Amino acid sequence: MKKAAGNRVTAVRIVEAAVQLFSRQGYKGTRTREIAHLAGVNEATLFRYFSRKADLFWAAAESRLTRLKLGRELQNGLASDVSPDVVVPMLVEFVVNVVAQYPELMRLVYVAGFELPGFDRMFREHLGPIFDAVNGYFGRCAARGAIRDLEPTFATLGLAAAVGAHRDLHRFLTGRDLPDDARAMAPSYAQFWLDALRQPSPAVPNHTVTD
Repeated sequence: MKKAAGNRVTAVRIVEAAVQLFSRQGYKGTRTREIAHLAGVNEATLFRYFSRKADLFWAAAESRLTRLKLGRELQNGLASDVSPDVVVPMLVEFVVNVVAQYPELMRLVYVAGFELPGFDRMFREHLGPIFDAVNGYFGRCAARGAIRDLEPTFATLGLAAAVGAHRDLHRFLTGRDLPDDARAMAPSYAQFWLDALRQPSPAVPNHTVTD
């Protein structure tokens, strides 16, 4: 039992080291020797746990993907078609919390998309149910007129991408970090998306009288 527990601890250390290095340096830019060094093991030990570098990358990505769970209140709001005024702020808070708690995840997604073929299967497996729940919600909202008539994937992916990428792109393009408390920006994100999704106000007829 002690040996099994020790093996699990070693595997976790290797995976956590892989998460840090793959997210910072990319797949091709990271050597297994570096991962082993950061994990405090030799490279031979690393390969006893993960026979291929690709297997280690997927283990690293999965270690973060499995942590993504919609809260019960948000799940119920989506399934029950609660008003966007209630659900959109909860969605924004979910994305903000993911970015704040798991900053490596977005970078691992980018790395997989650009450097590894076949990555979509794993990401669909873990993110597909979340995507389907949110996308279905926006589709039903559009159908009943609760939001403007738009392709639901535009709202689903646009919200996730805009909120998720804002911090990294802001740093990249301005050289400055956003405030440390990402949650403080959630109300602004939510208001922006509520304004963007609302039905446009009907045009007011012009009753100007001319001679």
